[in-house]
Amino acid sequence: MAPIRTAPLSIAILLSLCPTAAAVAADDIDFVRGCWATRASPGGPIDGFLRLLPDRETEGVLSGHAMSAYGDPPVSRLDLMFARDGSTLGLRRPIPGYQALDARPLDHYARVPQVGAALLTGPGQLAAYAQDGAKEWIVVKARDERLSIQRVGGDGRVVETYFDGERDGCD
Repeated sequence: MAPIRTAPLSIAILLSLCPTAAAVAADDIDFVRGCWATRASPGGPIDGFLRLLPDRETEGVLSGHAMSAYGDPPVSRLDLMFARDGSTLGLRRPIPGYQALDARPLDHYARVPQVGAALLTGPGQLAAYAQDGAKEWIVVKARDERLSIQRVGGDGRVVETYFDGERDGCD
């Protein structure tokens, strides 16, 4: 399945909608780079993939799709685009009630370092992103060859897990 390529437009929107991103020194987000797999049970069969690799069309970006391991073509569950400096995140999920992604632009989030620092406990790497005025964050965490991407409420509780998987070599 060929993905709809909106990378140049998405980057322009990312930069224009996130005025606070330039004001905050962001950390490198390369800890998300690579291929990741989800399993329904530990050691069980792979049921989904996420590949976050340098975008071929846009410099300075890691982009990718989380896809089901089943179906012909496999169903894309999530589109992601990270600025390599970690300053911004673009994310698109299917409309509720629909399995497939559509051609809507990515939702854009700016890095919120103070939230990431507050949520990180123990070893690992964490980046938190939010939209202006939002009371929820997108939290990206890597630890021990695992990656999770979650929507976290203002109370610090996980509202929704977008992806939770282990590293699967591809790069």
